[in-house]
Amino acid sequence: MGLGMDKCCCFIPLRLGTFFIALWFFVIYLFDAATGFLGSNAVTIYSGQSAKAWYYIGLLLTVIICVGGFFGIIGSLFASRKFAKAFSIIAWVNCVLSIIKYLISLILMVVNRDIMVKSCQRSGFVGFDNTQVPLTPAVLTTNEYYSPVRYPNTLNAHATSEEDCKGIIQTFLIAYGVVIFIVLALQLYFAKVATNYSSRLRNGARHHRLHDQQIKDFEESRYHMSTVY
Repeated sequence: MGLGMDKCCCFIPLRLGTFFIALWFFVIYLFDAATGFLGSNAVTIYSGQSAKAWYYIGLLLTVIICVGGFFGIIGSLFASRKFAKAFSIIAWVNCVLSIIKYLISLILMVVNRDIMVKSCQRSGFVGFDNTQVPLTPAVLTTNEYYSPVRYPNTLNAHATSEEDCKGIIQTFLIAYGVVIFIVLALQLYFAKVATNYSSRLRNGARHHRLHDQQIKDFEESRYHMSTVY
């Protein structure tokens, strides 16, 4: 079996690698869900603003992936074949759900980029220092002399100019597209590692059963030989 099949990332034992993978799904998506609920996750807020139902669907998918990671942590800690087998399936399900979540979010934001720009003009770009909820699309005047006015402790406290918002949104969408491509590719590899770990446990158990049977057969043959002589 090749090195890539025996180790995670070429040097981490499969069991430990599977633990880290489960921890990844649990911690990363717990953080994703928490920031989404708190209103500091730009992806969750802007994609949810474009399609209100998607705000709740996206959060639900995130929580499901997080729970799957938790089960994987249990399985890798106790080297349970049943948990490892379940997690090998869960990891692939998580990959599919994350692909759906990220791609739909990206599509919604790209298609509704103008809505994002207007929301940015009205309330500034979403972040840890500027939490928001998925509000209805902003309606701004088209007057060429309009410029955002900031009022402390109001919805307009972080209002930003149209030019700045367009630059911020464009950079954000490009960066998000690159990051999700890397993350999804990495998670597909993680799912393969989880499958290999499950197969290793299953094959190891089969080997031990075969070894025990051979010992039993050998002892029985010795007994029969001794009775003959």
